[in-house]
Amino acid sequence: MIEPMIRYNLLLYHGDVKPFMEKLRDLGVVDVTFRDWDAPQQVRNLMAASERYRAVYQHLGSVKPGAAEDGLKSGDLAPFATVDEAVEAYEAAAERISQLENMRAKATTELDELAMWGEFDPDEIKRLRTEEGIALRFFEVSAKQYKPEWEREYAIQVVASNLGGETYFVVAQPLAGPNGTAEPVDLGNAVVELKAPEMTFAQKERQIEEYLRQEKEQQEIIARAALSRDRIWADYLKMKDRIMFDDAVHAGESFADGTIQIVEAWSVEENRGKVEAFLDAEGIIYESDRAVAAENPPIKLKNHFFARLFEPIGSLYMLPRYNEIDITPFFAPFFMIFFGMCFGDAGYGLLFILAILIFWRKIPAKFRDFAWLALFLNIATVFFGMLTGNFFGIELAKVPALVRFREYFVSNENMFNVAIGLGAAQILFGMILRIFNRSKQNGSFLYGLSTLGWVILLVSGGLALAGVLDSASILFYVLLGIAGVLIFFFNSPHKNPLVNIGAGLYNSYEMATGVVGDLVSYVRLFAIGLAGAIIAQVFNALSVGLSGNIPVLSWIFMAVILVIGHGLNIFISALGAFVHPVRLTFVEFYKNAGFEGGGRKFMPFKRAEK
Repeated sequence: MIEPMIRYNLLLYHGDVKPFMEKLRDLGVVDVTFRDWDAPQQVRNLMAASERYRAVYQHLGSVKPGAAEDGLKSGDLAPFATVDEAVEAYEAAAERISQLENMRAKATTELDELAMWGEFDPDEIKRLRTEEGIALRFFEVSAKQYKPEWEREYAIQVVASNLGGETYFVVAQPLAGPNGTAEPVDLGNAVVELKAPEMTFAQKERQIEEYLRQEKEQQEIIARAALSRDRIWADYLKMKDRIMFDDAVHAGESFADGTIQIVEAWSVEENRGKVEAFLDAEGIIYESDRAVAAENPPIKLKNHFFARLFEPIGSLYMLPRYNEIDITPFFAPFFMIFFGMCFGDAGYGLLFILAILIFWRKIPAKFRDFAWLALFLNIATVFFGMLTGNFFGIELAKVPALVRFREYFVSNENMFNVAIGLGAAQILFGMILRIFNRSKQNGSFLYGLSTLGWVILLVSGGLALAGVLDSASILFYVLLGIAGVLIFFFNSPHKNPLVNIGAGLYNSYEMATGVVGDLVSYVRLFAIGLAGAIIAQVFNALSVGLSGNIPVLSWIFMAVILVIGHGLNIFISALGAFVHPVRLTFVEFYKNAGFEGGGRKFMPFKRAEK
C-alpha cells in the first residue's frame, strides 16, 4: 500500500533557514521538495568532486582485497597521506594503464607483423641507406602470385615463403637522383609494399615487457589507493551531505525581498505528531494537511513481509502515483510462479536453496531481503521442477524407479495449457484491479464500470465456452446486456452518450486485438522452461557420449562437461526466468491493471547513511 502523506508549508525567516535545516536534518523524517537553483561555482565543484570520489570508490571495489592488505602487512604499501592524494593517484594510474594497454595491444599486433622478417639490425638498414646509398624495401604478395622471374630483374631476397598463404620478400635498390629516392618497382598491383620495420622481433618483445612492467607499477599504485577506500567513501558522504544541505537551504520560494521563505515538505501520516511537535518547539509557523494527488506527493510503500521483497522489482519500472493502487502485493505471487515455471528444474532450485541456507549467516543484513526473495523464487522452481519431472536435466518420468509415477508428472502439452491459463488469470485479475484503480484515480466508482463490463463479458464468455454456463440461457443474455451497457455507456462518465459509444467501440477494437496478443505473450513461460530442460538434457547426453571408456579420466571429463554445461544453463535460464516475468509484469499486467506510474520516491532529508 501507499502510505498517506502530510503536506507542510513552512514559513521561515531567511536568517533562520540554515539552523532550522540542520535540526530538520537531524530529525530525519521529513522529505523536503528541492527546487532548481543557480548553484555557485564552489557548489558545482563540490558536486563534480563527489562524483569523482563515488566513481573511484566503486572502481576500487574491484581490487582484490588481498593485494592491498598483503602489501600493507609486508610494509611494501602504505596508505596515501590524504584522501585527495589517493583519488588523484588512482585516476592518474587508471588513465596510464589505459594508455599502456592500448600501446601494448598495438605492439602485440606489430610483433606478429615482425615475426616473418626474423632477426635483423634496423641500424644496419639505416646505414646502408645513408652511407652505401642502398634502400631496402619490404613487400608482401600472395604466394600463388609470386613470380620467380622478378629475381632476375631486381635484387630480391625471399624472407618467408607461403607463410599463411603469403610470401614476404625484400628488394635492394640503389638510391638515385638529387633527393636520394629509389626507382619505382613494377611488380604488379597484387604486390603490397610494407613499412620498413623499425625494431627487431626481440626489441619489440622487450618493449611489450616494459609496458607490462609499467602496468604492474600502476597496479601497485591502485592497490595502495585501495587502502584508502573507506576514507574515500566517508569523504564522499560528507560531500553529499553538504550538497543536500545546500539544496535544502535553497529549497524555499522567496517572498518580501528574500526575507521570508516558504518551504514545501512532506512526512508520512504516522509521523505527523512527531513532526508537528518538532515544528512547535522550534516556533515555526506552518500549515499542514493530508496530501492530495494533484500536489504530486512523494511515494512511500508499506507492504507485508512477502510483498515487500518484490518492491525492488517494481521500482525497476516506476513507482505508482499517489492516487493509484500499489500493485506490488498483487504481482508478487504471479512473479514467483512465473519465475519457477521459467527456471523449471528442481535440481537447480535446490542448489540455490542450499547455497542460501549455507551462507545465510554471511549475508549482510541489508541484503537479507534479496536472499529471502531468491529463496521464495527457487522454492517455486523446485515445485515446478517436480511438477514436470526435471532434475538437473534428468527426466524423472523415465527413471525406472519412478516410472510408476509417470502419470503424475505434467506433460509439455499440459504445461502449454498451464502457461495460457496463468496468463488468462493474470490478465483477468489485472482488469479487476483496473476497476478499483480507475475509481481511485478519478475519485468515483463510475470510472471503473466500463472495465467491470469487460470483466463480466470475459468471465461469462469463458464460463459458456467451458460449458458451465448455458449460452442459450436467459442469464447468459442478461450478463451480455449488462456488460454491453457498461462498456458502451459508462466508458467516460459525465460525457455525451455518443462520446461514450464511440469510446466503447474503440476500446472494443483494442480489447479484441490486445487481449489475444497479451495471452500469446504468456506462451514464453512454457517455451523458456522447455528450452532450459532441453539444454540440460543435451549436456547430460554430451557428458556421457564424449567421456569415453578410459578409467578415472572418463569420470573427470564427464564431470567437467556437466559442471561447465549446467553452469552455463543455470546462468542463461536464471537470467531468462527473471527478465521474462519482469516483461510480463510491466507490459501485460500493468497495462491491464491501468497502471500509470510516475511517482517520486519519499526521501527524508537526513544525513547520508554509511
